[in-house]
Amino acid sequence: MVRDSSPPNGESGAALAAVLVIVAVMSVLAISVVEAARFSTLRTGNQADADQTRWYLLGAEAYAVRRIDQALAAAVAEGANVSDWLDRTITLPLDDGSMQISVASGDNCFNLNSLARQEEGGPIIASEDGQARFSRLLSILGIQSHRTLAASLADWIDSDSIPGLGGAEDEAYGGEAAIALPANHLLGDTSEMRSIAGFDGSVVSRLARLACVRPTTSANVIAINTLRPDQAPLLTAIFGPGLPLASAESLIRDRPIGGWDDLEAFFADQRIAPIQLSDESRAMFTKLSRWYVIGIRVHSGDMTETSVALVDTAAGRGRVVRRVFGARIANNLL
Repeated sequence: MVRDSSPPNGESGAALAAVLVIVAVMSVLAISVVEAARFSTLRTGNQADADQTRWYLLGAEAYAVRRIDQALAAAVAEGANVSDWLDRTITLPLDDGSMQISVASGDNCFNLNSLARQEEGGPIIASEDGQARFSRLLSILGIQSHRTLAASLADWIDSDSIPGLGGAEDEAYGGEAAIALPANHLLGDTSEMRSIAGFDGSVVSRLARLACVRPTTSANVIAINTLRPDQAPLLTAIFGPGLPLASAESLIRDRPIGGWDDLEAFFADQRIAPIQLSDESRAMFTKLSRWYVIGIRVHSGDMTETSVALVDTAAGRGRVVRRVFGARIANNLL
């Protein structure tokens, strides 16, 4: 008698099902491994492209700083007008795209940090002169609470926790329970204005084209040959009621071709000459800019990236003191 050694149908079916489950699991794992490898390759490629674009930005920045140094040297040695090549866009080709570079004067704006003063290594102290200048500028822009806003900004910057007249320190922001308290430090960016008491969207937007932040408490010196008509409030804030806003705008529009030859020619203009200026006010103007803003946009393959850099030439040559990747370039004062 021959005995059948094959497994029962039930056992055979269970084994087949187990094999099928294992195959399905292995297939899913294989697909996952392949997808992970594919995404890893894509990430590596994207990172390489991003790194290449970043190097393009830094290279373009170095080129622009070199151009600034050359222009300043020519201005000192030959009397060349630096403003002749500012506010223009240079386009340079790349193997897989292009880059645009623009350089603008960074002097013609109100340095918000000038509402304070600081001796080397000492505390930051609210500046009455700085507050007065800022208050005048706000008034020219039609902002009614100009004195209070000036005091609030000075309190935000100065080192102490004692509010000035009309100002705001910790208690005005809610004390220890507040989301943000006065920094008691120099501003690092104009966006910080939104955290300061009284600086609502309307105030910030009206100041956007005139305010800037520099890593110093010194007031910005106005570069007379790079002023734009929309920056006329800066002139009126310095000259006072003797130079109404309309006169300041016409003064800029009527600037001689190639700019004023020197400061005396500027002060001799019939709209300015009758105004009695202190030595301090006269010192707030210059022919050569100290600060420059470099804007760069790089298109490389499928990627586009921007950067804005602030350049200080106080030492006789350009030095990048701040850089922001991904910043909006148009009219960016930093």
